[in-house]
Amino acid sequence: MTTFHTVRLGATALLLSTISTLAYAQDADLVLDPISVEDQQPVTQGAQSYAFDPALLPVPAGLDGGALLSSVPGVSGSRMGGHGIDIIIRGMQKNQLNVIDAGSFTYGGCPNRMDPPSAMASFYRADEVIVERGYASVTSGPGGSGGTVRLERNAPEFEEGKPLSGDLILGANSNGNGRSIAGTVSADLGHGFYAELSGERKEADNYDDGNGDEVRSAFTQKSAGLTLGYAVDGTELALDIEKDEALDTLFGGAGMDSPSSETMTYRLRGGTDVDMGVLTRIEGVLYSSNVDHVMDNYSLRPNMMPMGMRVPTTSDTMGGKIEGQFDFGATTVKIGVDYQSNNRVAYAYRGMIPAIEAENPSTVVALMWPDVTIAQTGLYAETETKLSEVNTLKFGLRYDHVRSTIGDADGNATYPGAATPNDVYNTVYGVTYDGAVTEDNFGGLVRFEHRLDAETILFTGLSRSVRTADANERAMARQVGTSIWAGNPEIAPEKHTQFDLGVEIAKTDWSFNATAYVDKVDDYILRQTVGTVTSYDNVSALIAGVELGGHVTSGAWTFAGDMTYTYGENESDDKPLGQIPPLMGSLSATYGADLWQAGARVNWALGQDRIDPVLDSGETPGYATLDLFGSYEIAENVRLMGGIDNVFDKAYANHLNRETVLGESTGTMNEPGRNIYLTMQVQF
Repeated sequence: MTTFHTVRLGATALLLSTISTLAYAQDADLVLDPISVEDQQPVTQGAQSYAFDPALLPVPAGLDGGALLSSVPGVSGSRMGGHGIDIIIRGMQKNQLNVIDAGSFTYGGCPNRMDPPSAMASFYRADEVIVERGYASVTSGPGGSGGTVRLERNAPEFEEGKPLSGDLILGANSNGNGRSIAGTVSADLGHGFYAELSGERKEADNYDDGNGDEVRSAFTQKSAGLTLGYAVDGTELALDIEKDEALDTLFGGAGMDSPSSETMTYRLRGGTDVDMGVLTRIEGVLYSSNVDHVMDNYSLRPNMMPMGMRVPTTSDTMGGKIEGQFDFGATTVKIGVDYQSNNRVAYAYRGMIPAIEAENPSTVVALMWPDVTIAQTGLYAETETKLSEVNTLKFGLRYDHVRSTIGDADGNATYPGAATPNDVYNTVYGVTYDGAVTEDNFGGLVRFEHRLDAETILFTGLSRSVRTADANERAMARQVGTSIWAGNPEIAPEKHTQFDLGVEIAKTDWSFNATAYVDKVDDYILRQTVGTVTSYDNVSALIAGVELGGHVTSGAWTFAGDMTYTYGENESDDKPLGQIPPLMGSLSATYGADLWQAGARVNWALGQDRIDPVLDSGETPGYATLDLFGSYEIAENVRLMGGIDNVFDKAYANHLNRETVLGESTGTMNEPGRNIYLTMQVQF
């Protein structure tokens, strides 16, 4: 069984000082199962990889994964409401990043990214979250040029004679009246078998920014999960059944809101240790995720006309992976094959509201995602060799075969009022979709580490990664009047060649890590808008940056800081890339006593004037905000956590946020103003 323990100076204090609370207004508590933190380091902040256990978060970390992840150094978030914060790592986003939940992929059902993968992932059920910045492994599926987020799960552990355990979390905050409740119960069924049942409900009203203006951000989210598993002597097998539902979700930064979005996930995962010569372990996963999403411009916002627009969508993903792990003495090897297939359908209805609510075929005006399927089959091998006591070499190769199809490219007879996608593509690009598009993509990496001493590592790496175009970039076909949003059936995949180098120092009472990287991108997929036409083209691009972080501990005090800088350039057109965060970071000080910890943190960013007017809502000024936070262990298994974000109620905007479409303010959507929060976590 897991228990709370007093942490003197160490784990919780360091976590308090290194994890930023960007849990704004509507973001109530997301804290996972409590675990023992005595004599362990809950945060592993490497120069390229950052791992943390959400169970130890002493402050609310956001209602969805995007808000949680944007608190990690080097990760930013783009906001268009209170739900669905879209993450950016090293200036890359969308399917330039991989989000893997216990081995499975889920792709959202909204063409406008109301439901990015991080919003649907089960962070409450994760035991560890690992954020890899940059291309760190060929084993994490196709794409992932900017980084990978992995949610890992472990089988529960039970005390002798106690077959049941669980936890309950209650939370609330002031700005937006956010409230949440979550709980988990684990049962030991005997002979290695177990069951876990969890549930969570989170809801919030609109929040106020620092000017006192109300920002459309309200939502309700409900989720539940059941796991039946087996774990004995190196063999694990688990069946997950999960449902996530977001209701009445308001988006001040979009032309529509989402009255409903539902995700069902089925996952079979496991592994076993084997004694077959050099083959030591086999692991695998099979999964299916189905997203049903609805957005409209009338049910949750003022509509002065009897006509409206409604877009129901589906995004269905199935896939799997099997991997063998081998031991050749100084060299370990992973060899595997993975597969994923995502099908997306989105039809836009426009007309009298009763007719579009009934999904009358005559009211369909656009086949936005015209039955688009992107299937990818990958083969990979990755080795890690201990060259000597101080030198390690990592090497990987990956091949992906991609096959993309558009089922309704020539239109759909059921919807005679919609322009055919091929007509849309021909209008914009002078091409049509004439059959399956295939790609054969090759990638790989090499990484060398040299240990100067037991606490200091120097490293350098070179990688090539390829990511195929997503459903918007390849197949979007929205033509309503003179407004056109068109994917490019002949778009080439992005090729990233990245070089990075850095140092990582982990002393007893201080740490420091620094990374510098350069990413030369061939065939970067750029979204452009000219007049009323939005299209996609390939350009050459350069992305580069620096990431710094560290902490110092003195007695009960811990001082920490981090800083990231990203530069992006469209070299073909000699102009900045869009959605590139400015120089930003945080500084904090934390004091840890026997039963309580408290601290303060300054979050800051410089202004950003290097923008792409198509993708950025405008230039943004710099800012600095102050957060206060703390925790107190009331009893052995009861912890109270609270704090104040944005103490001085500053009005500010993250540069990556969407432009306000509907609300009291204008321009880039502001972050929440002052927010007071309180969380209680109980284990039983």
